[in-house]
Amino acid sequence: MDRPKQRGMVTAGETLAGEILPRAVEGGRTPPLVSAGATDWFAGLIEQHLRRVFAVLYRMVGNSADAQDLAQEVFLKAFQRQQQLRDPDRVLPWLLRIAANAAIDFQRARAAERQEPWDDTLEPQSREISPESRLLQQERQKRLHRALRLLSPKERAAIVLRDLEGLSGAEVAGALGCSRITVRAHIASARVKLRRILS
Repeated sequence: MDRPKQRGMVTAGETLAGEILPRAVEGGRTPPLVSAGATDWFAGLIEQHLRRVFAVLYRMVGNSADAQDLAQEVFLKAFQRQQQLRDPDRVLPWLLRIAANAAIDFQRARAAERQEPWDDTLEPQSREISPESRLLQQERQKRLHRALRLLSPKERAAIVLRDLEGLSGAEVAGALGCSRITVRAHIASARVKLRRILS
């Protein structure tokens, strides 16, 4: 159940939408939904899915600042490509496909420049846990992030989307633009490498 927004409060989705919408309409091209007052819809979309999109990006690029920048780019692309969304009930897989492709492109560009160190800033905790449990969880996350860094970009994207985000094989294949067989091969290879690295 959605909590009612208090009067005068601005949500993170509205803030991000306020940053993205002016960039989306640069050059005098106003997408149809802006004209129809889709700002609220777009802010709601961001509010609902920002956390998952950020988590995928963070796991793929390993740096919170880069993941935040990429999240803005993902929602900008989503806004500009909203006509490509055929099924509104499938908006999350559509956003995650855009996110995975953005992260892969980012990694390729970075690899050409230099090797970027992974950020030790961890994803926000969803609930309160004891300091000991938090320390163990942080250590596991660090080990996983280091291990993910050793995978190819396609293997990393496949394993993050399938095992960490819970998408189906078909959804991962659609996100990566390859066949389900190729996705299975990427996931199998990634799992073997991760078991070897983490054991």
